[in-house]
Amino acid sequence: MRTLTLLILLALTPAVVKAQLADDLSGTWSGLLLQNEGGIADKFELFFDLQQIGLAVKGTAFVKLGELQAEMKLSGYRAPSGNWRITETKILRNNKAGLAISWCMKDYDLRVDYRKGELVLTGPWWGNSEYGPCIPGSITLKRRVRVASLLLGRQDAVDVQPHG
Repeated sequence: MRTLTLLILLALTPAVVKAQLADDLSGTWSGLLLQNEGGIADKFELFFDLQQIGLAVKGTAFVKLGELQAEMKLSGYRAPSGNWRITETKILRNNKAGLAISWCMKDYDLRVDYRKGELVLTGPWWGNSEYGPCIPGSITLKRRVRVASLLLGRQDAVDVQPHG
């Protein structure tokens, strides 16, 4: 029994290491937050500034619609499914632009994909405000891929495109 357990752990080790190193979420992400019908607006600008530490991530989210804007502290982890579960934990600063609204503190279930030289975070969000559950939606954020330079060991953001 002990040998079988050891064999299973050894077989899974490369997959776990690959999953940990495959996508580093650290950096600035930009894109859109979409809200389903009935929300305050159907589309907001959204930015994440993330720092990944192993299978955990922390940072800030910044959401904007004109003068209406807020910055939230967030943290999360990589789930066994490979998705990232991220939660907004605190409002750091905000401007309600004179509106009687309550900010939605959101949870995200995000998948990382690679598309046309960019890493893309996509998935649903849901949350709660002081008035109760928010009308949920989805997000799409992009970040250019960092490619290690062969010269001088530098890392530069480059657009990796097929040529020809």
